[in-house]
Amino acid sequence: MSDSIRVMIVDDLPETRENVRKLLQFEQDIEVICQAGSGEEAIELAQTNQPDIILMDINMPGVDGIGASQQISELVPRSQIIIMSVQSDSNYLRRAMLAGARDFLTKPFGGDELVAAIHRVHDKRPAVAPPPVATQRGATGELIESVPSFSEGKIVVTFSPKGGSGCSTIAINVAVALARKNYRTILVDGSLQFGDVAVMLNMKEMTSLVDLASEANDLDTDFISSVVQLHRSELQVLLAPPRPEMAEVVTEDHIKNILDALRNMYDYIIVDTSSSLNNVALTILDTADQIILVTQQTLPCLKNVSRFLNLAESLEYPQEKIWLVVNRASDKQGISVKNISSTLKRPVVMTIPDDELLVSTAANQGVPLVTGSTQKRPVSIALSRLAEHIEKEFAVEISSDTREAAESKSSGILGRLLGGK
Repeated sequence: MSDSIRVMIVDDLPETRENVRKLLQFEQDIEVICQAGSGEEAIELAQTNQPDIILMDINMPGVDGIGASQQISELVPRSQIIIMSVQSDSNYLRRAMLAGARDFLTKPFGGDELVAAIHRVHDKRPAVAPPPVATQRGATGELIESVPSFSEGKIVVTFSPKGGSGCSTIAINVAVALARKNYRTILVDGSLQFGDVAVMLNMKEMTSLVDLASEANDLDTDFISSVVQLHRSELQVLLAPPRPEMAEVVTEDHIKNILDALRNMYDYIIVDTSSSLNNVALTILDTADQIILVTQQTLPCLKNVSRFLNLAESLEYPQEKIWLVVNRASDKQGISVKNISSTLKRPVVMTIPDDELLVSTAANQGVPLVTGSTQKRPVSIALSRLAEHIEKEFAVEISSDTREAAESKSSGILGRLLGGK
């Protein structure tokens, strides 16, 4: 059974441990390798046996399941923890996830539910993305690696106060376009409850923002890189939580600390958001260097955009912080782009033409529009131009930082400090 999923059961009641073992005894690909009757024993056995999955009871005398999970997550990060509890309220779920748990089972549970949870967590065990590396082209066109400059990256947020406006499509394709230009780029799915980035990029939700939340006050490059996933386009991605109820684990303080940490690792941090203005969304917008405000040629959308612009004014956002982008633009719509600009008293930075069939097909197939055979279509060209607009806005600063970092490769940290901001 060398390819089996190795499981440890932790519960202070022997009969409960035995019942769980019996639920798994006929599973060909699951092997119960050890059992623990306390949190202290679980910590010791986890280090000795390195199980793939730990089924952890939450209520135990001494070190409880939360405390044991927290220590095991630090000592044996390869072991994935599933919390078992008779309590199913959101406070228990939040505490479990912050302690490093990957899933939560409410007692009593059946064999099918238990096996499904084990397979789900095992299939989504973390994959490590390499740390971002700045690149530049040499005189003959070859790619040359340079050390990361660690200059302050730029946070660009796509937002629309009207759901379904196409923010995710814009965020994904802008991020991919920038990554393909060899900028250190990460896409963050800030739509915490119902993020679409994983589906639209055809990626498994192996890790997410929840994994960073537990260490949000002490983030380092190695830990972030262990949570970030690498898309085949070379874009690095930080996904939304895999389940809606996990969203509350990520607070506004967490998201601010995470974004601040990402500034030190990437040139561009592209953040997709939901249309709801909760505390997390407002923190993302406050932190942003640039907001891409997405609208369409419909009265409901324009009404909500107008209200958001009024809010932005009350929040004292500078006018230049917000770029107005008209998505799914068409001459067939009753409200022209020119009228939108005059009504909202804002210039339209970019119009992205309507191509519903192409966009929906790309989303369903998990293929960005700015790659492959679709990159020459008008909608794809517009998205690439939006990425170029972002690049031009910040190009002088970032290219200067990247060049100085490359030139200081041999001089170490002192050279980078002298060349930095």
